[in-house]
Amino acid sequence: MEISPQVQEKIDQVAKLPKAARFGIIGGIGVAIIAGYFFLFYQENAEELKALHAQELELQRKLSEVRAIAANIFAFETEIEDLEIQLKTVLRQLPNTKELEVLLTDISNLGKTAGVEIRSFKRGKEVRHDFYAEVPINLELTGEFHDIAQFFDLVSRLPRIVNMGSLKISVVSEDEESTVLSVKGTATTFRFVGKGNA
Repeated sequence: MEISPQVQEKIDQVAKLPKAARFGIIGGIGVAIIAGYFFLFYQENAEELKALHAQELELQRKLSEVRAIAANIFAFETEIEDLEIQLKTVLRQLPNTKELEVLLTDISNLGKTAGVEIRSFKRGKEVRHDFYAEVPINLELTGEFHDIAQFFDLVSRLPRIVNMGSLKISVVSEDEESTVLSVKGTATTFRFVGKGNA
């Protein structure tokens, strides 16, 4: 490799300088190389490294969250199952429209089982609330005292919520063996009002 005469001349001039000047020139060239490296390569790479480090910390945080969820997945699944069971229980107590007709049939059948004659059984106008509706049922029934008491006991054991409101009780007939009563009043049940049940 040949050196051009101009470069050789410059090298010769530097070689003739005093020792301190030569070290100064070499130091200046070294500082220029270092500064060039810093500004051209190191600074850009340092910023990229800083961004990658921040990204690494964010990924580690997310990984910790995922590990915490993975460690508790059994607890989460158990909680979901418990919530589903609670929802089924609540839905049993608050029937939807289709199940409400079954409930009304069940109440009618309970009257027959208890030996009570249901004379009138009319569904009233619903009263809507947030997620449920009150469904009043005007009823009139007759039967002996113990039969009526048994009917109300059977209704109270239904899985659905049925509240008996104020009742008007009067004696229809009375003899030494039995007393036949007439009961008029309102039973209130409730139904779930969801998106598909409005």
